Parts: sequence; C-alpha cells; structure tokens
Amino acid sequence: MQEIKSTATYLITFANGVHVTGQISKIAGIGEQLESITVRSDHQNIQVPSANIVEMATHKPSFWRQLQGSVDVGVSFTSGNSQTTANTDANVGYTTPRWSTNIAIGTSFNDQSGGTKTNRNDVTFSGERFLSRNAYLGGLLDFLHSSQQDLSLRATLGGSYGRYWKRTGNTNLRWIGGMVYTKESFSTVTQPSDSNAEGLIGVAYDSYRFKVGEIHMQVFVFPGLSDYGRFRSTTNDSLVIKLTNNFHFTFSFWDNYDSRAPTTAKKNELGLSSALGWSC
Repeated sequence: MQEIKSTATYLITFANGVHVTGQISKIAGIGEQLESITVRSDHQNIQVPSANIVEMATHKPSFWRQLQGSVDVGVSFTSGNSQTTANTDANVGYTTPRWSTNIAIGTSFNDQSGGTKTNRNDVTFSGERFLSRNAYLGGLLDFLHSSQQDLSLRATLGGSYGRYWKRTGNTNLRWIGGMVYTKESFSTVTQPSDSNAEGLIGVAYDSYRFKVGEIHMQVFVFPGLSDYGRFRSTTNDSLVIKLTNNFHFTFSFWDNYDSRAPTTAKKNELGLSSALGWSC
C-alpha cells in the first residue's frame, strides 16, 4: 500500500464532532479496503477512514496567522433617481480543538436624491464550546442599528445549546436553542419596556462545493418571554461564488421581522445585495 506523510500540522474535525490537531499520513486503499488517514498528535495516533474527516485546515504556529476571515464590498448607482447604495461585510474567526469564536460586521447605506436616507449596522460576536456527539454550547452578543425600524440600538446577549443533524465534508445542518436578553432604544417613540427576555430557536445550513462556491443559510426566531406575544425573527443567507486568487462574488439576503415594532416603523425590513470579496 502507498503511504503519504505530512510535515505540516492540521486542525481536523471528524464526523462525530471530535476536533484534534496533528500531522497526518494517508494510506491508499486497495480493492474493498477504504483509504485511511492516521492523525499523529502529541498524545495518541488516531486512524479513521478518510470519509470520516469533514474538515481539515492548516494549524498555524501563531494566533494572528490562525485567524481566518473575509471582506466583501458592494456599491451601486442609478442615474435616473440619483440613488446610491453601498454595503460592506467583514468577518474573522479563530478555531481551536476545544472552541471557536467569530466576529461579523455588516453595514448597508442607501441615499436617494430628494428621498430618505436609510442605514443599517450590525456587529455580532459569537462563540462555541465543543462538546461530544457533535453538540456545542454557544454564546451570542449582537448590536443592531436600523433606521427603517426606528431602532437606534438593540443589544442582544444570550447563550444556547446546539447540535448537528448532519455533518459531512461538504454539508452541515444544525439546530440551536437557548435564551437571550435584549436592551432596545428607538429613535421616535419610547417603548413600554425596553428590556426583554426572549427564547432562541434557530437552524443553520452550510454547503461547500470544491472550486465552485458555498451556500450559507441561517434563521433565528426569538419568541417573547417577558414581553409575551411578541415575536422576532432574523435570517442571513448568502451564495458565494469562488473566483481566482481567494477572490469571490457574493449574493446576500437578510431579513428582520418584529411583530411589535413602533407604529412609525416597518415591522419587516429586508435587503438583497451583491458584492466582490476576498478571503484568507
């Protein structure tokens, strides 16, 4: 049998949710024997069929080199009504065998001659502590400003438990459940209660196609607990088409719904955008 060994160190995720770091060696299969991978870490050697590895990335020697992220920028102009639209998205993440964290920033701006200017800014900090059996504990801190919903600022802080329904080399499907606390301030009215406890129910889907692109879909639902009967939901979806030299083209859709938005504001705010981006 032919064996190939690596000198680099990799961060590897198995189909059962276990995360390890180590060097790898690959043994080609013969006949009905499956190709196998051996991971050589400081504590043990783990041998698994190659199909059981769902994610593998180079483990860098320093914190800064281990960071992964992307930046997307899109601008459009229409001369007929002098409308300008700009949107930017950026994210950076860090992953270890035990936990991961991510920061995402999204902005959109619309200006039309003789019309109303609108803007939306969203900053999200999230983290996951990996457990056994493809489960994890999650943390969320989000700051959202939306002029269309008269929302000066909504701060959301919460925790959750999640688990993967399906996890393969090119597909992830998971659910999440938990609770959050929100603190809100509106630009035009004073709400009876500006602090609320809410539930959190969500589902996320990710699909990766080598040298083609990616699909990311996420839906969160926040049923009111202290403000009973109120219902909020958010979704962020994107189609990423790979280009050359780590560049990509992104189509994005997002939506925010609030069943008890101020009477002067929109209950539902959605957006579609396209952007050119770069990832590392």
